[in-house]
Amino acid sequence: MWQLSVLLLLVANAVCELNQLLDSIYADQHFETLLVLQHSQSRAEEMDKRWDWSWPVISFDEQVDCQLSGSYNNEMLALVWLCGDNNEWNLELWQALDRNLQNMRHVRLLLLLLLPVEEAEGQPLQQIANTAEQLRFLQVAVLSAQGKVHRLQPYAQQQWREIDPRGETIFARIRDYQGRAIVTLPDQFPPRSLVYQEPHSQKLGMTGYVANLVMEFARMYNLTIEWQRPIAPGEHMSLILLRNLTLNGTIDMPISLCGYEATSDSGVFSVPYDLEKWFIMVPCAEEITTADVYGIMCGRKFLRTLAGIYFVFAMLDTCFGYLLLQRGIDWCTLAFNERIISGMIGQSFNMSAQNMISSRVAHAQLFLLGLVLSTLFAAHLKTLLTKRPPDRQISDFQQLRDASMNIYFDEAEHFYLDSFKGEQTVELIRSKIKYLSTARFQAKRQTLNKSQAFSVLTAEWLITAKRQELFQRPAFCSMPGLIIGSQIILSLPMQANSIYERPINRLITRVHSSGLLAYWKKQTLYEMISLGLIQQDKPFPYAAFHEFKVADLTWVWVLLSASLLLSWLIFLGEHLVHFTQRKVRFHMGNH
Repeated sequence: MWQLSVLLLLVANAVCELNQLLDSIYADQHFETLLVLQHSQSRAEEMDKRWDWSWPVISFDEQVDCQLSGSYNNEMLALVWLCGDNNEWNLELWQALDRNLQNMRHVRLLLLLLLPVEEAEGQPLQQIANTAEQLRFLQVAVLSAQGKVHRLQPYAQQQWREIDPRGETIFARIRDYQGRAIVTLPDQFPPRSLVYQEPHSQKLGMTGYVANLVMEFARMYNLTIEWQRPIAPGEHMSLILLRNLTLNGTIDMPISLCGYEATSDSGVFSVPYDLEKWFIMVPCAEEITTADVYGIMCGRKFLRTLAGIYFVFAMLDTCFGYLLLQRGIDWCTLAFNERIISGMIGQSFNMSAQNMISSRVAHAQLFLLGLVLSTLFAAHLKTLLTKRPPDRQISDFQQLRDASMNIYFDEAEHFYLDSFKGEQTVELIRSKIKYLSTARFQAKRQTLNKSQAFSVLTAEWLITAKRQELFQRPAFCSMPGLIIGSQIILSLPMQANSIYERPINRLITRVHSSGLLAYWKKQTLYEMISLGLIQQDKPFPYAAFHEFKVADLTWVWVLLSASLLLSWLIFLGEHLVHFTQRKVRFHMGNH
């Protein structure tokens, strides 16, 4: 076959030249593996023996079906021996590259085109350019039989450029995509992306820390952002919808983030762009009512302390009367000693045997104790009435489960929550979770309804926190015990074999190292405030002064009613005792 003769002639005359070419490529950018692809029908067995490769070699033909991504290192150089003007064989080689280099479009292709120079620079180069761009191989160079090297210039008017390998890099990093369009859609989830209408020009503008990344990427590489369909400000789009539109090839990449996933035949994901917490924001605890203040003051511990002190001094008073004054024991006085009660609340009182030294010492102790108790009680009561403490705050998943409030999640989060392998505490509330459409969920969360709890990410919580900055009391809180995931990796999904994967990964790395991510997040918040999209008015006005109401004395009425009932019972008991005694005397007088 004449192709084999030309091939052997090239091998015989250009072994040293090709080795120098490979050394030059390696010097420009290292590669770890040399991928040699030849057609099985034109392959010369003795050819491999003539080459002294300096790198590990993977040699295969058009029949091999082995995805190299994930099995070998990603830094490869593919050396492809094209079959002259045999378009059918060449197409099979391109299909083998497409199949085996799945999601590895960054691999550089050095094509050996064994045709005379006048034939190689015509139709074959045009076909190579069209096929390479269609299959998204952009790093392509062609070595002709005469030793000339042509480099592909993707999307440029002049597709091929002849270069001198001795003075130029054979494969140049693509920095200009010649205005190629990135087909995309924004999720309009602040602060990730937000589309608004500029007040003066009435044109659509866009902001957000993900939108800024995509716009900067388009500016750096001379790309054009093109909407897949007309958009309107405030039109929320589900991140799962955008993810699926990307993976099925409808859009190139969304202006949105989703959970990081491993590379697959469906698509690829960028390096992590953001690392956030996923938690549930719950209503902050309200101030307790004035009536509950008395309930706190008269708690069980306080009443037990008072009862203990009372019975100690009531026993002393009874013992003084019995031992020092030789009086009989009055059990009613032991049970209810109004003099001891007066002393405990800081009022004047007299004890039995008040002329005795021991009684005077007890009198002084009770006076000091009553003074301290009454002063502390009054000061503590005034403090609580002036600044009432908050009620019990929902701080963990068990309390959230037992609370009488609805828990809302975005329907797009259903996919991630079902596959989430986090803490088992989430299972406590899974039965209470209600999933809403993206638009309804966003609208409901913005209302700050205190009878509801919402799923939120750290970046989204920044907007709620900014909105509550001027509130005297925040409406919603984030609690450490309500974290679903503390390290949620978020990245940009892209189509399979995306030509933007490596460039945008480099940009994300530079954004992280320069601190632009934090700056873009803050900038988005300020822009939203200036556009009036973050309302800092107070939907729940806080009243520092409360008018006194009858309901504030709930516990007082309860105690008063109980004391009145007790007084009536004692009165009836005493009346019944006197009536019984009179009846007994009457019967005894008759006898």
